Amino acid sequence: MIKDLFNSTQFTPLEQQIVDYITEHPECVIKYNAKELASLCFVSSPTIIRFVKKLGFKGYNDFQVTYTQEYTLNKRTQNLTISQNHLIDDVVEILPSIYEQIYLETKQMMNKETLVRVINYMLSAKQLDFYANDNNFSEIQSACLKLNTLGFRAQAFNTINQTYVDNSNPNDTLSFVVSHTGRNATMSDVAYFLRKKRHRVIAITGKSAPTLEIICNESLHTASLDDYSEIMPYSISMRYILDTLILILASKRKR
Repeated sequence: MIKDLFNSTQFTPLEQQIVDYITEHPECVIKYNAKELASLCFVSSPTIIRFVKKLGFKGYNDFQVTYTQEYTLNKRTQNLTISQNHLIDDVVEILPSIYEQIYLETKQMMNKETLVRVINYMLSAKQLDFYANDNNFSEIQSACLKLNTLGFRAQAFNTINQTYVDNSNPNDTLSFVVSHTGRNATMSDVAYFLRKKRHRVIAITGKSAPTLEIICNESLHTASLDDYSEIMPYSISMRYILDTLILILASKRKR
């Protein structure tokens, strides 16, 4: 996630000095506090604080914890890649570890307060609508089947139905908009239209591109799956998020 943020954020020259130093000395964030890192980067401590807040963190400690988690995870996953050169036995051996790391990365990106709010929204909604296209569409269809089995009204769309939205009550409907990269223009348009109609919208999206996240009320973040394999299905992280929501709802329905 932090690597993606470094690549997608516009930095000032001083901020770029920080990025360059961290890139060249990847363990520096783990070893040093904000004042010490500022000295090494030849910038002021307030510049370090502005830098991490620009990346979306509350402060340096928040940035340091996330960076340390990702650095440790990346060290563990350096050999967890699958290419066309791997043999059948290699794939059988490596794939379970890749799955485990994707689940761990997704778990680390889950914000408990956000998760609680989303669950409460789902419990109070009379209708749950999910929007996605391409490979993501089959995943939200599966999620809707599970939710309907639990007694929730849920349906999947691959584009906006303006007539349906115009005739629905925004107080009764909770909408989820899914995009792995966050750059899907169709899904951004869907989220924008729903927000204009005063619907509450939850994004399930990657963190590196904030466009969809900015439009929506809440966001649940998928892992950066491109680090593992060019052919790895990126739906794994999204499925983990959806199943987490569904299992929590199921447990609450049993009480």
